[in-house]
Amino acid sequence: METLVKDAVVHSGCGAGFQGGILIREGKIESVLKASEIARLNTENMQVVPAEGFHVLPGLIDIHLHGSYGYDFIRDPQTAIDHVAEGLVREGTTSFLASLTVVPHGELCRLLKAYSQAVQPKDGACFLGVHSEGPYLSREYKALMDETCLRDPSLREFKEMMDAGNGCLKIMTIAPERKGMKELLASCEDITFLMGHSAASCEEALQGLSWGAKGFTHLYNAMSQHGHRTPGCVTAAFVDDKAFCELIVDGFHVHPDVVRATWRNLGEKRIVLITDAMLGRGMEDGSYVFSNLECEKRGNAVQVKATGRIAGSAITLLDAVRNMHEFCGCDFDALVQMACVNPSVLAGVQESKGTLEAGKDADLIVLDDDFRLIRTFVRGKNVYTAL
Repeated sequence: METLVKDAVVHSGCGAGFQGGILIREGKIESVLKASEIARLNTENMQVVPAEGFHVLPGLIDIHLHGSYGYDFIRDPQTAIDHVAEGLVREGTTSFLASLTVVPHGELCRLLKAYSQAVQPKDGACFLGVHSEGPYLSREYKALMDETCLRDPSLREFKEMMDAGNGCLKIMTIAPERKGMKELLASCEDITFLMGHSAASCEEALQGLSWGAKGFTHLYNAMSQHGHRTPGCVTAAFVDDKAFCELIVDGFHVHPDVVRATWRNLGEKRIVLITDAMLGRGMEDGSYVFSNLECEKRGNAVQVKATGRIAGSAITLLDAVRNMHEFCGCDFDALVQMACVNPSVLAGVQESKGTLEAGKDADLIVLDDDFRLIRTFVRGKNVYTAL
């Protein structure tokens, strides 16, 4: 049976929003319709979902997520996928990458193999693959990463990772200044390289982009800054005019004024909203072990107990969307670009997700004017409805 979501403002990610709806058939978008086209449809044999006064947009895609609901992606991959995916649809996120903090090489290969064999959750968000944050990172900007695992790249062990992952490794965060990085980036076009946890100069970061890196992991956080005499990674992000820039918009990782300045300079075509959420997200405040460090969660802020250092976040991607609207006044169409379209490109799934177009997966959400989640659809199935 076909499903028609009608009488909504549709924000497809392909232009300005308009009054209309989405026709779904067998988990795919059959067509994106304007109101005048819907008026001519025979809906007698359709399941009709009224969405009058609401907004329909592509499901949110989180490409930087370490865990949630007490589960960390570096442990028990299938169980973590199942539990996190189930919770994400209640937040408006319909697809995600499992982000891994650094672990020894053998353990990383075992994790990648397990993720390559993972089964998709039945009624949860779609598991898209893995984002490996490291191991080829800077010790100076290691943040929470285990320093003993950080090193220069090895083409031999990188091949072992790729073989173990069998296509599931989608994104890797690297520090471009590490010896042998040019050869690493030239060795593989099947994954997206982002720069982060890096002490690179502006020149080195721009060189990394010329070698094939596509942008920056959580811009501003854990990287060399925009010093007026010592320009670093942040400077390179503004000098370049194409690189994607992940941004954690929780009001804590990056000050709202800096978020506003970033928005005005980079715009929606380059910003990628992420959560960088850890296992304490969706849980009560208290103590959690993240990246083998004792951390304290209070609201949406998480910090290492011993040092006070920021330790991931506890926001949802819909929180980031709301904050971006509040801080910068972004409209629905700009927010779709940053939370749906851009992450789909970096994850390599833009042919099937990220926009509302005929033939793509029917992953979509319904929001009210205040960005409250009303419904979530994954592959055409209504998996969440607000009470």
